[in-house]
Amino acid sequence: MAPMNDHTLYPVGDAARRSGLSVSAVRFYADSRLIEPTGLNEAGHRMYDIHAIARLELGRTLRELDTDLDEIRRLLEGGTTLHDLLATHLEIVERQERTLRARRAVLRAVAADGGRDGLARARHDRRLRADHRPRYW
Repeated sequence: MAPMNDHTLYPVGDAARRSGLSVSAVRFYADSRLIEPTGLNEAGHRMYDIHAIARLELGRTLRELDTDLDEIRRLLEGGTTLHDLLATHLEIVERQERTLRARRAVLRAVAADGGRDGLARARHDRRLRADHRPRYW
């Protein structure tokens, strides 16, 4: 792949390859007005400059971190900073991690107990928060 420069416009396929996204993902971002193309060529095809490709790469990275599209949009529109977005996302992930650790502890205790009796005790264990207990419905 040739090096990029500030003045070159790349078709959607090249933008996809350079950003690590699929062509359909790049088109989705454009259609949803999340990351729009820099312009259109004479045939009406979407074209992207290096700045748009950098935004596509950022979007891909944030999606890989499970950031939702609304948060990515807020960032790209200047409604939040990358630092604030990542700090908030880190808090969410750490909360999920604590929940998963508590669930793992329950599962280990139940498995060590051999099953049903352990589940009955786990459901009634007041030390476990309601959202950490096993659910069956």
